[in-house]
Amino acid sequence: MSKRTLVLGSALIALLVAGAFVGIVIATSGDDDDLVVYSARSHYGEEKPFETFDEREGISTRIFGGEAPELYERLRSEGDETDADVLVTVDAANLWRAEQAGLLRSIRSAALERSVPASLRDPKGRWYGLTVRARTIMRASRRVRPGEIATYDDLGDPRWKGRLCLRSGTSDYNISFVADRIAKDGEPATRRMLERWMTNDPTILGSDVDVLHALNEGSCDVGLTNSYYLGRELEEDPDFGVAPVWADQQGRGTHVNLSGIGVVAATDKPRQARQLVEYLGSAEQQQVLADNNHELGADPDVEPTAEVARFGSFKRDPIDVAGAGRHLDDAVRLMNQVGWD
Repeated sequence: MSKRTLVLGSALIALLVAGAFVGIVIATSGDDDDLVVYSARSHYGEEKPFETFDEREGISTRIFGGEAPELYERLRSEGDETDADVLVTVDAANLWRAEQAGLLRSIRSAALERSVPASLRDPKGRWYGLTVRARTIMRASRRVRPGEIATYDDLGDPRWKGRLCLRSGTSDYNISFVADRIAKDGEPATRRMLERWMTNDPTILGSDVDVLHALNEGSCDVGLTNSYYLGRELEEDPDFGVAPVWADQQGRGTHVNLSGIGVVAATDKPRQARQLVEYLGSAEQQQVLADNNHELGADPDVEPTAEVARFGSFKRDPIDVAGAGRHLDDAVRLMNQVGWD
């Protein structure tokens, strides 16, 4: 009977000391024939798809969990000596980094091309999107009426001075958002937008969850988070006092990011790794992932959860993974310069 070992990666903090990896805690149990997965989604509690894959295919998997940047650095440092066969990561920036570093191998799959639109996969088949998440404006639904705020630029309106909450500028999600704006709008326009935000003296918090709770509790009135965090809160408390504003619906649309998967270039189990990627990339398993974390499937036929569906469909700003990836360093520099730290 197949087995699967889940190894949580919280111990991957402080990985780099003088440029070298130290202090990595990994599993010592498991079989050499196991398929090894580095997964940045493990803390979402997504064990079931791997269990069903094990049962269906008779291929045991071992999952090493951790934050997406940590897993990327680990994979890069291990190089050809890595045990990893598959990378599951969040944020398009991490897919772009892994692709650019040559850490993912190309696979062609008619099944994946049916379930993952061309805009949500690498043209050379090095990674495929699994889920989509919107990073959009959130409003305190008891104090901010629908229509009072509509665009990302509106977060810089003086009416929100002292009433704006943002997650730290060190967040990968915020860096990717800014990098995407630079790629599409140029740095001068992006700088003007961020300077207006900072003029409103935003309260800087440690996580998207912190931002949502500050909105619900009255510490601020508008903010910016990923939509799935709100879905989680509403599942726990249907009366949670926050609602999303699908931003820029009269323009390009709401910024979206994605979580994706790829076969590790150095794998010695390419056939089994491909099987897992095709399995998780199927519409059926995308639905499982979307339901579990209130995300949207890459496949447009995947249904949103009831908590997300209640806010209706929205126009999406098309993802430009490569464009944003090329501007990641520019985004960090610009955010530092305007004081978003």
